[in-house]
Amino acid sequence: MKRNTIICVFLLTAAVAGAKNVDLVTLPGRDSVQLTIYNSEDLTLAKETRYVTLKKGANKLQFSWANTLIDPSSVELRPLDHVDEIEIADTVFPGQKPQHLIWNIESKFEGQVKMEVTYFTSGLTWSMDYVAISDPDETVLQFDGYVRVYNNSGEEYDNAEIRLIVGTINLVEKIADLARRQGIPVPGPESALYKEMRRRTAGRAFARATKAAAPSAMAAPARAERAGIVKEGISEYFMFTVEGSETIPNGWSKRMQAIDVEDVEFDIVYRMRAHQYGPRPVRFFIWRNDAEHKLGDSPLPDGQVNLFRDNGDDGLSFLARQQIRYVPIKAEIEINLGPDDLVVYETNRANVKRFNFSFRRDNRGREWVNGWDETAHWIDTIRNYRTKPITFELRRIWGGDIDYDSEIETKLFDYRTTEVTLTVAARSKKQYPATVTQHHGVNAKQNRVKLKR
Repeated sequence: MKRNTIICVFLLTAAVAGAKNVDLVTLPGRDSVQLTIYNSEDLTLAKETRYVTLKKGANKLQFSWANTLIDPSSVELRPLDHVDEIEIADTVFPGQKPQHLIWNIESKFEGQVKMEVTYFTSGLTWSMDYVAISDPDETVLQFDGYVRVYNNSGEEYDNAEIRLIVGTINLVEKIADLARRQGIPVPGPESALYKEMRRRTAGRAFARATKAAAPSAMAAPARAERAGIVKEGISEYFMFTVEGSETIPNGWSKRMQAIDVEDVEFDIVYRMRAHQYGPRPVRFFIWRNDAEHKLGDSPLPDGQVNLFRDNGDDGLSFLARQQIRYVPIKAEIEINLGPDDLVVYETNRANVKRFNFSFRRDNRGREWVNGWDETAHWIDTIRNYRTKPITFELRRIWGGDIDYDSEIETKLFDYRTTEVTLTVAARSKKQYPATVTQHHGVNAKQNRVKLKR
């Protein structure tokens, strides 16, 4: 397969005045390359380092981006060594050589210099997936995260360090703010000015994320992850660094491990929410993205979680697959395993009574009921056929003006939803009684649930 490669050549002009001979020297390959990929804008910041040999006086360095998605107007060069002795005089785009530029360099130093080339490119994207494996007793997890990087940029990147911008930077908002501060109308998205502003605002945002993620800015994280969080207005984004380096050929994708954590403790919770999950209790594995659970060094990117259980016989049992959204630090990760046949829920309504009638009479003396109260005794029963106690969360929505009374501590999830958490012993049942009074007609004052204790 033909490789599309960025070509950099160094043109050494003969020292003798008027000399027409030019030595054409191909630069050595990249010493290193770092890719910071921002999915939301199809934008990647590439930083390359190369060692070049300069002579004293005028030097010319040619750069080509043929067959790639590099934004040529974003390409910048700066020396990392002998900074005070090297000046990038100007950048020329020769008309006879499309997709080329030439840097004119004035140097007081002669010898090898480390240079950095930066530019924005498109066509690099990434996705995240997670694998969680519980032990046979379902008490702890092995939790791994993998990044897959897709390269359709036209350029091959060897031994690249991968960094991911996760979250929303709101470049459009920043461009509008920049235009207002300059006292100009917001340029159209296809205009050269808009693209130039986009590069500037993206560069600043990337720089802020880089600074936040620097080791000096935060404590060293767990084995394979480092990230800094940046908050700007309503935005929150962070940089997620993948350990090590990888070669990503053009037209290929590469999967890399980014998280590797063992013995993550988790909770098992059963939830009965007929309005949300249907008529049967569903089982959840829940853990937090925090230090207590050996995570929490950064938010976790969106991705698919594949959950398994070690069957104790050198095999795995598949439990669930679920897409999770961005998980902030200290937020919960909840994986729905679906209904469990070993946990049964039923509810029963009895002892219905109507009282406190209100009547209305018309001018002919006819009378009818226009309000009353109705009381019923509800008993919810949870049967646990498992060999371990379970935590059971019951949430119910009630319509109308309700007075709710139970001897078991109950709270309101919202103005019309009751919530209770119960512990049900192994191979036993638990009952949850409640007395519910509903006000009808003119007796109803508002649509809400009021707890009586």
